[in-house]
Formats: sequence, structure tokens, C-alpha cells
Amino acid sequence: MQISTSEFLLNALDGLLRQQQNVNQLNREISTGETLLSASDDPGGANQVLGFANQIGTLAYDAANGKSATQTLQVGVSTLAQVTTLLDQLYQTASAAANGTATPGDHLADAGVAQSLLQQLVQLANTQGANGAYLFAGSHSSSPAFATLPNGQVVFNGDAGVNQVEIAPSLSVPSTISGQNVFMNVPAGTDGIAVSGGSGNTGAAYALAQGVTSISQVTAASFAGTQYDISFSGSGSSLGYTVTSGTGTPGSAGYNATSGIVASGSYAPGSDLAFGGMQVALNGTPAAGDSFAVRPGASTSLFQTVQDLVTALQTANAGGQAAQALQNVLVNIQAAQTSVLSAQAKLGTSLAEIQSVATQTSTQSANASIAMSDLQSANLPQVLANYSESVTALQAAQLAFAKVQNLTLFQYITR
Repeated sequence: MQISTSEFLLNALDGLLRQQQNVNQLNREISTGETLLSASDDPGGANQVLGFANQIGTLAYDAANGKSATQTLQVGVSTLAQVTTLLDQLYQTASAAANGTATPGDHLADAGVAQSLLQQLVQLANTQGANGAYLFAGSHSSSPAFATLPNGQVVFNGDAGVNQVEIAPSLSVPSTISGQNVFMNVPAGTDGIAVSGGSGNTGAAYALAQGVTSISQVTAASFAGTQYDISFSGSGSSLGYTVTSGTGTPGSAGYNATSGIVASGSYAPGSDLAFGGMQVALNGTPAAGDSFAVRPGASTSLFQTVQDLVTALQTANAGGQAAQALQNVLVNIQAAQTSVLSAQAKLGTSLAEIQSVATQTSTQSANASIAMSDLQSANLPQVLANYSESVTALQAAQLAFAKVQNLTLFQYITR
């Protein structure tokens, strides 16, 4: 096998270039501190780095979502706490009026205060988050959740939707709660059993649901839209009561007592009436012709409850109708407080879950960053040692090549 001078020189030059390329590569690793400067250097490692980078990016996105959702949730919890404080004020006002410790002048002053609290309540219900979205409007968060009509009625313009925020891969939590479930559909009365006095009542009695004796009966009546009418007749020891059930509002033209009489008997002041799986307690003595409507599964709005308080304070007197109105306000405020506390608990659950996931996300992101750094970062002591050896080898190869390329047979022939 023969090797020509040109082939020898080309092979030697190719070796020098490879050594030079290796020195340059090591030099770049020293200057950048990284060994994986391009995908071609280590395709497998580059693919791993890309995977870690995508993971870190996703975790950072979820962490930012969690931080934003935390701010929204904190505003929601704070707002509901203010609503609770407002409800406490309303309850104290209604309680003072119901206990007869306030004068007619106090009632009018309290009515003004209650009207002001109603306006504050609407403002709180229309609270906006840091991004300008209305927290209690459901999915219609770009516009106010509630509006006050000219007649004073407060209406809900949102929906029952809930804004979900992704805080981890395949994990989302609600960052808001619909005002429909907090301010509007509030169970009325005791355990959702509302009692109202007839407009023509002349006695001094008021009635309230005392409790449930049969949940199945009450639930069935609620689904069927069944309502009950308690009417009184006679007087003194001959005072009696009759309970009929039907659909529609008792006492109205649309009331249809389809089931007829479900309970009747003589009435002793201070005793409870039991029917339809419920117990209804009367305070005071009703007059002949007085009536009370009982509605299982009833609901009202928090705003309507405050409006009812304003009306009761403005028309307060010693009669049973005023007492009934104030007692209804008291039990409805208690139901509203339960509804608000439940909403706070739901938002608090989301906050706790975000905080828990944030800790895990931080740990995962740190681990991914370390793993990616291990793939990319250069072992500088080793790289410096390799660089020194490679430079020495390159210099020696260059010197040898310079000497060899000048050697020819003619140098020896001519001597």
C-alpha cells in the first residue's frame, strides 16, 4: 500500500482541524459554562433539556395562574367577610325592633340606616377583582352582577357559572362563586320553611316554623309546590284552627286547596301545630279570621330581606303583622349568614388547595431546573484540564506537521 505525499498531508491537516475544533468547543464551554451548546452535540441530552424546559414553563404558567387566583379569592373572602359584618348590623337592628325596645322615632332612624346598608350590600355584591372582573357575576364577569331597578328591586344580571383556573396540569379550582348562590337563592324562614301572616290579620300573633319532623314529607311538598294555609275561627276556649294544603299562595285567588283539610282542632295559646312533616309555633293569640301561609322549600334574596326590614321599620306598630314581618327578617338574615359563610368556606377551600399545590409546583420546578442544569452545565475543572491537554496536543501536532511538510527526498539527495 502506497501513500502519496499529498494524501499524507491531507490526513495530517484533517487531524489538526479536528483537534482545533475540539479546542474551540472546550473554549466555548469554558466561556459559557455549558457543555450542551447545540442539539448536535448530544441529541438525547438536548431532548431531555427540551422536556425539562417545557415542564418548567408549564409550572411557571400554573404558578402565575395560582397567584392571580389567590388575589381574586382573597378579595372574594374579604368581601364576604364585610357582608357578614353588615348582616350582623342588620340583625341587631331587627332584633331591637322585634323586642320592642325601640321607639317609633328609632324605627324611622333605623329604617334609614337599613336603606343605607342595602346600598352598601349592592356595592359589595358588585365587587371587582384586580383584573376588573365582577366577582359574583358568574361567567358574565365583564358587567355588574346586580342592578337596582327604579322601584328599588335588586335584580341579578349574571349567571350560575364559576370561573375555573388551572393551577397544575389537569387540576383546576374555582376562583369565584356566583352571586346567584350567595345573594339570591337564600333559603327563607327556618330550614327553608317560610311563614307569612295574612294581610287581614287583626290578632297579635306571629308564627314561625319550629322544625322538621319528616324530611321526606317536606321535600316532597317542596318539589310539588305544595303550600299550607292555617286559618283560625272562634275565640277564647273555642278558638280552633284548620290547615289546608294546595298549590299557589294561600289567601290569593290562585290558591287551590286540592288536598282539602290536612289538620284541624282546638288551639291552645302557646302550643305548636304539627302537619306535613313540620311543626309551626305561634307566639301570641290569633284572632278569628287570622291566617298564616306556610311554604316549604321557600327562598328569597338577601336584598329582599333588607327591603322587608326597611318596610317593617317604616310601618312598625304593635300589631301581629309587624311582629311577623320582623321575625321573618330575623330568620331570613340568619339563613343569609349561613349562605355567606358557606360561600366563604368554598373560596377558602380553593385558597388552601392553591397554597398546597404552589408548594408542590415550586419543588417540581426546582428539581427540573437542577436536572436541566446538570445536563447543560460544564464541569469546569475537568473542562479546563481537557482544554489544557488539547491545546498542548494541538501545538505539538502543529509543530510536527510544520517539520514534516518541509521534509522531501531531494533534501537528502542533494547533500
